[in-house]
Amino acid sequence: MNKLSSCLGALGLIVGLSTRPASASDLQTIGELHPPVVASLGDQKITVFFLKNNLKDQVRDVHVPDAEIFYAPMSAVKPSLNYVWKVEGEKIASVFFFERNFPERAGKSMFVLTKTPESNTGFQGVSYSTQELHLVKNGDRLSLEFFRGNTYPPELQNCYEGRDLDKGISVECAYKDAASIKKFLAAQDAKMIADSELNQGNRQKPLKTDGDKASAACPSPNFSTFLSAFSERADVQKAFVQQPLKMVTTVAGDPEPEMQKSSLSGEQLKFPIVPDLAKREAQGLTLTVKEEQGDHAVAILQKPDTDYVFEYRFVRGQCWRLEEVMDYSL
Repeated sequence: MNKLSSCLGALGLIVGLSTRPASASDLQTIGELHPPVVASLGDQKITVFFLKNNLKDQVRDVHVPDAEIFYAPMSAVKPSLNYVWKVEGEKIASVFFFERNFPERAGKSMFVLTKTPESNTGFQGVSYSTQELHLVKNGDRLSLEFFRGNTYPPELQNCYEGRDLDKGISVECAYKDAASIKKFLAAQDAKMIADSELNQGNRQKPLKTDGDKASAACPSPNFSTFLSAFSERADVQKAFVQQPLKMVTTVAGDPEPEMQKSSLSGEQLKFPIVPDLAKREAQGLTLTVKEEQGDHAVAILQKPDTDYVFEYRFVRGQCWRLEEVMDYSL
């Protein structure tokens, strides 16, 4: 309900619609925690909104975040407002971007630095925390996503600045602005690259399929980005299909259809297993992410208004791999 209220409030904020003039007694439920920010990747752009819940202090027995983040595509044929994640912090001190180069974490992200007053018997001051949101490009669509499995460096979380009352000393946060955090992230990224060069068996090493000379580096740890590359490139499919590949096919049965299981490997596998965009458009097929939970994800290929349905089930280790194909078509 909070998310719905925020979404509706944000829509009104964006389009500037009002059915009547506001009076001094009206309580504005949605505020602005930080001015909107334009995020871009290539030639695609989105506008990011940071919307504050002004009713937070009036709600009891239910946790309400300080604010929520939404984004809207720019120059979209069908305008939309999309929820990203919550903000836990009374003030946004900075919003900035950083692009990693380490292959398995490569990509551009938006970072939100929050600042929150802290006052208790042991400390008086403020704390800074950094939140990462990922820019994800899927075809001609750019989105901003929060990955629940993110692990943040402890240095960038609850970084205190003020007075330690127990020890009677002043403490200073080393990561309270964009410049210092970017420097930290760049050093971290460089270390990952250096470590990978010393250890050829790590995640950066290209993976090869047995009996095939083709190889490919992991396209992305983000499943939507991975799926986009997987569906377009045969070399990626050959590198990231688990063998033997489990196949489940619908066959006619009496009285109901039955699911027949088999396993394919080597020359039994015919590529591409997932048709590319050109073939999908020619055949009227759609490929979408059905679900993603932890290290498991499911993509669905279907033809609307027909019984043509395939599910592709992936697992994530060093990279995503296709482990099972479910053919529900009759």
